[in-house]
Amino acid sequence: MKQTKIVRFFLDFIYGTAGLIAMNGVMQFVVTPFLNNKLGPASCDRFLFFMALVGFMASAFGSGANYARMTISTRRESTNGDYNIFLVLVAGISIIVTIVGMNLLHIRSLTTFILVFFVMIATVLRYYSDVEYRLTTSYGRFFIYYMLIACGYLIGLALFPVTKSWQIIILFGECLALFFVFTKGSIYKGKLWERSKNFKENIKTMFSLSCAYGLSDFVSYTDRILIPLFAAEGASTTFYVATLVGKIVALLTTPLNGVIIGHLSKYQGKITKKMFSIITLALIGVAMVVIGASMVASHILVPFLYPDLYEEASKLFFVANASQVCFFLSNTMMVIVLRFTHEKYQLYLGIIYAALFFVIVLPAIMWFGLWGIAYGLLIINSLKFFIITAMGFYGIRKKEKE
Repeated sequence: MKQTKIVRFFLDFIYGTAGLIAMNGVMQFVVTPFLNNKLGPASCDRFLFFMALVGFMASAFGSGANYARMTISTRRESTNGDYNIFLVLVAGISIIVTIVGMNLLHIRSLTTFILVFFVMIATVLRYYSDVEYRLTTSYGRFFIYYMLIACGYLIGLALFPVTKSWQIIILFGECLALFFVFTKGSIYKGKLWERSKNFKENIKTMFSLSCAYGLSDFVSYTDRILIPLFAAEGASTTFYVATLVGKIVALLTTPLNGVIIGHLSKYQGKITKKMFSIITLALIGVAMVVIGASMVASHILVPFLYPDLYEEASKLFFVANASQVCFFLSNTMMVIVLRFTHEKYQLYLGIIYAALFFVIVLPAIMWFGLWGIAYGLLIINSLKFFIITAMGFYGIRKKEKE
């Protein structure tokens, strides 16, 4: 029985990982190099800037609603309407974020506003909607969901000579996946706006987790948001290329964490100090191996995908990839810690993380440019992991005293 559960866990992880690798593989190895070649450094910086804003909103509010539904499902009743109403509120926030982003880059175009806004909303919904398959641990369909996104990106890419729009590339991918959930899933069916008796409490949980993810994940997008504002033209693309492999590793936390939380929600036993210590050491060991693999992969992939940027980006490979791997480590540890602690711990962590960013990273990028943000992110991502680990041991000790 125990062996069957272990096999099921790894099969779920493989399905989830394969789907996300397909989606991000197309984005990182096909779409972005293509746009860098077609648009040039300045326009590619703008593409990365807007995709960072989109990614931030989706990671914060889409993941917030997603993990809130996973958490709430183990504690109390909720309805589809609770989450749909929350997502409508997020759409209003997205309008403001889109306007602010365009103003920062001094862009005045109604067409750009509409397209970026639609990309943002579609991506938020996509981040939320895979909860359909996490709740039921249907990772075969989870794989199909992400494969459809990859196929949609390729369709949008094929149409680029006609559309001349990077936004259309993204929309094809997101909308194909959403259509799959709308037609085959259950989270968008029934009474779409019906509230549960726990509506206020559920909305509070969604905003709480969204704020926590927003405070935490903002830092992972800062390179593409801040570098264009403080560094030379093309610097954002150079740093993005330096962190390419590390970002892919960090993005793999989505399927891994989804599988972990899906199985932990069904686990009724206790997590002991010994068990948590083993998990901590295992994660650190995995991180060391992944950093080494990321270095090797960077020297193989970047010269092939970005030959014009390899020489400059290669100087940053170690510190940039190590930073991303530490981010991956922290997110995975946080999901485990949330199993036996209150979600308010994640909000506290987000506040601490944001404070560390403003104290360490922001001055570093202003004074030292790309090297400043590279080392600054490595420092705060390492500190984040150790803080979460300390929270975990504190939570276990508190549970043992109850």
